[in-house]
Formats: sequence, C-alpha cells, structure tokens
Amino acid sequence: MVNWRVKTAMADHGSLDAASTFKSALQVYANRAEVSRLSTGSHRLDQLLSGIEPTRFYLFFGDPKEKAPDRLLYRLMVEAIKPGEPSGKVVYLLCGNYRRDRTTLDSELLVSLLEDSGLELDDALGKIHIIGIFSEAQLMNAPALVEGLVREHDDIRLLAVQQISKLFYSEKAIRHENPAEFTGVVSRLKEICTLHGIAMVASCESKQRKGLIHEPKGGNFLRHSANVITYLRVMKGGDVSAQLVKHFDKDRNGKRISFSGEDDVLGRITKDSMRGRIQNTMTHLRSGYREALKDDELQEAFDRVWETWNLEQGAMIYAQVVSSMDLLNLTGAVSNRREIEELRRRVEELERKDEA
Repeated sequence: MVNWRVKTAMADHGSLDAASTFKSALQVYANRAEVSRLSTGSHRLDQLLSGIEPTRFYLFFGDPKEKAPDRLLYRLMVEAIKPGEPSGKVVYLLCGNYRRDRTTLDSELLVSLLEDSGLELDDALGKIHIIGIFSEAQLMNAPALVEGLVREHDDIRLLAVQQISKLFYSEKAIRHENPAEFTGVVSRLKEICTLHGIAMVASCESKQRKGLIHEPKGGNFLRHSANVITYLRVMKGGDVSAQLVKHFDKDRNGKRISFSGEDDVLGRITKDSMRGRIQNTMTHLRSGYREALKDDELQEAFDRVWETWNLEQGAMIYAQVVSSMDLLNLTGAVSNRREIEELRRRVEELERKDEA
C-alpha cells in the first residue's frame, strides 16, 4: 500500500529530476556567497561574524550594566535602513516590564547614529516599526504582530529584539506564564524571518557561572535556537571585546577580538558630543535663520533666546529629548513663557494701581 501511494504521487507530479531537486554543497556555498549581508558598522566585527546574513538568528549578550549588546542593536538598525543593498525597513521589539524591570529606547543614541550616518531623520525614523512588549502575554502575541508587519511591508530586512529573554528570565520576571511559552515565541519569530528572508538579531543579559564562560539568560532552548552567539564585554579604557561563542559554519568558537577608535561603534554618545551638537546647531541658526528674519524685533527676540540657550546648555545636555533641535525649541519655549509671566505680573500691578 505504501509503495502504491508513492508511485501514484510520482505519476501525478512527474518523476523526480535529480539535477533540479538536489544541490551540491558547492552550489549551496556559492549561492550563500552571493547573498548581501548586513554590516555591523565595524569591519573587525564583520570579519568575525561574516556579516549579518538573512534568515539567521544572531544573539548578542553581555553585562546588563554595560548595555553593549543593546547599542549594537541600534547600530544594526541604522545599517539596515541605509541606502544600498541590502536596505529596507526594520521591526524593533522592545521587551521589558514597565513597572518592575524597564527596558528603554535610547532615543538620543539612535538619533545620533542616524545623524552621523547622514540620514534624514523623518525618513529614517519612518522606516523603523516599534512594538512595545511589556508582559509575558504580550510577548506571546508578538509573532502575530511581526507577521502582520511583514505581510504589509515587503521590504523589511531586520527584526531587532532588545532584551528578548528579560520578561521570562530576568531576576525581576513576574513568571505568570509557563517558561515553555518562551520557546514558542522564539521559534515562531525565527520561522517568520526564515520564510521572508529577514535577519533576526536579539540582545539579552549574561548569566555568570563560576569558573566558566558567561552564557546568555534564556534557558537551553535560546542557546540552541540562535545560529550565532556573541558575548560583548566593555574592557578597561572603554574598548569593547567580542567573543564568538557559537557560529553555524565557523570553527572559531572562543575567538575574541577588540575594537576601538573608528571601529568602536558601541560607545555611548557622550555629553560632550551632545554639547557640541547643540552649539553647532545654535551657530547655524544665528548665521542663517537670524539673518533671514526681516523683522528687527524678531531678531532682537532671537538674541534674547540665544542668551537663554547659552545659560541652559547644561539642562539641555541632560534632557531626554530626541534631537538637539528639539532641545533648542524646548528651551526657547521656556524662555518665552518666562517673558509672558513677567508681562502678566506687570499687567496685574497696573490693574491694582488703577483700582486704588
């Protein structure tokens, strides 16, 4: 009976052609060599990983205090939307319980990387689809949301998941759901990326073991599911090292590299650099915008706002607003409000004198 069914199926669909059905290892290798890979922004890290290949699952983990894996995630999002090949859109999953163990989007770093890459902010930010995940139940529904976006947009190139295991495995996890549900989430996300030719990159925290190498939090399944696993560590002096823990086709497990200077794409945007960006914007506005104002009173008003900008640079540097222009606008609005309040007090004084 079994043989008859097999023969019937072959008769219906035609005989199998070995030349069209099977591929040699050399053919597979040649096809993979032609696939465009996403850069990490670091030449040395690209050499270690051979770039970020579509359909593969890359996991970067490290000390939660250092945030190096999350910063690399932002760098990859910027690389994915740059003009060129491959180029497209990004789906960004932000995982973290907003009451117990927050995970935040570092908007200052993301915008700084976009500006440094010469991208137009409105256009670039429009290519990043953000999904906030704040509970285990929401994480279990994330694959359906991602699949909906993938069906709606055929040019998604990267799925970036910040802190993929935090909701189920962090020390502050609520653990309302069965940990086995986490494996289903990862499997489904990986399946979606494989079917649609999307690279999946995730960050997570490290788990220290006495006398042994650090490993990612997320259970055995996460370690087996990821095709490439890399441990990132910030060393003394600020350099970042990357240790390859697992790779699907490279015998380099345990190899460690460090990158600094121009290759250091994981360094935090410093407050001094924010000060420089604000001052540059102020200078451009004074030499261009102010001189273009036709009304002398508006020019004088600009000069008063300029004085406030100079005095309050410290406050602008520490504010969590997306860009230097937003900070300048905010500070100008505060200065205007101060003038309005002063005028209001004067009017009230004049009214009291008239009543007397």
